Amino acid sequence: MISQDADALIDSIRAGSALPTEWFSDRDIFSAELTRIHRKAWHYVAHVGEVAEVGDVIVRDVARVPVILARGKDGSVKGHVNICRHRGHPVVLDDGNRRVLQCHYHGWTYDLDGSLKGAPRSAGTENFEPADYGLVPVQVEQWGPMVWVNIDTNGPSLHDWIAGMNDMLVERGCDVTQFVFGLSSSWIIDANWKVFQDNTIECYHCPTTHPEFARAIHMNPSSQEMGVGGPNWIHHRLLFRDGVDEGVTFKRPPTDEPFYYHYNWIFPTTYLQHSGKGFDIGSVAVLDVDKIRFTHTWFMPPDTPAEQVALGKKSLDADPTIHQDVDICNRVQASHATGLAPTGRMFSEPEFLLQHLQQRVVEMMRD
Repeated sequence: MISQDADALIDSIRAGSALPTEWFSDRDIFSAELTRIHRKAWHYVAHVGEVAEVGDVIVRDVARVPVILARGKDGSVKGHVNICRHRGHPVVLDDGNRRVLQCHYHGWTYDLDGSLKGAPRSAGTENFEPADYGLVPVQVEQWGPMVWVNIDTNGPSLHDWIAGMNDMLVERGCDVTQFVFGLSSSWIIDANWKVFQDNTIECYHCPTTHPEFARAIHMNPSSQEMGVGGPNWIHHRLLFRDGVDEGVTFKRPPTDEPFYYHYNWIFPTTYLQHSGKGFDIGSVAVLDVDKIRFTHTWFMPPDTPAEQVALGKKSLDADPTIHQDVDICNRVQASHATGLAPTGRMFSEPEFLLQHLQQRVVEMMRD
């Protein structure tokens, strides 16, 4: 399945080689990634407003696993695999508010905490204990206005997965607890999730691909700061040029201190960026070996006027940078689909964050 020994592949990445082309197009590798990476990692899936009240229930797909999130009577949000313990039918079909979770197929009914409350015609059945047939749980954590999920209940907490990141965000002026959901938009991209990841975590391509962004940000590498915060997150901040007007999502500091665009990636499918006025989440839903749904969500100060939200939505949908990245990813995937794309050559100065995350992919596949 893997074209060469994992340790040798890690050595080649450290030496400057990119992942071989089959890692972006092979279905067996993709299937293994779902199991070994995506179902053992943390993913942003919702904002807290979607499960604000007791009984609020939403249905999501996480690493191609159907998941229910429900606000329980104790006020906490619990998550479970959305597959009935009877015969495999989804328990919940639509978002809504409900007192219980009842499967449409045979009426098995679960409490909001996932425990089985009733199974029609089960009375008197030998060796059937309702307590043994609750929904399969997943990990759920709230981080400020965000809800995150990890399919693996034996995996690390979100706090441990991104250890140190929240402190860095606060230090750099972004306390996520101070913001609320504002708006979001989604795009379907015909590319492997790593093609998207590779594109978004480096700005080596910005001068040639994103002219509008390059006019706002200093492209000189000496003015950019990049770092690996931990095994599962990286950070990158870029200096705004003098004279750049404040935008819908960024705001100049009140003093003459440097004005930065901050970009952070949480492995494997989420970025978090901020520039002084709330923060943005870019999240990826992995749909197939060559297809993702990318959703960009803006969290803003709670007193943001409605007209500012509407302007932000209009600006986001028309943002040339996003559309340029979508086109780039589609074209790169088309090259990998030929099976003839040569192994890429990466440079340690502008692409060392990319090297780190490609290495992390191989490490999790190996482990």
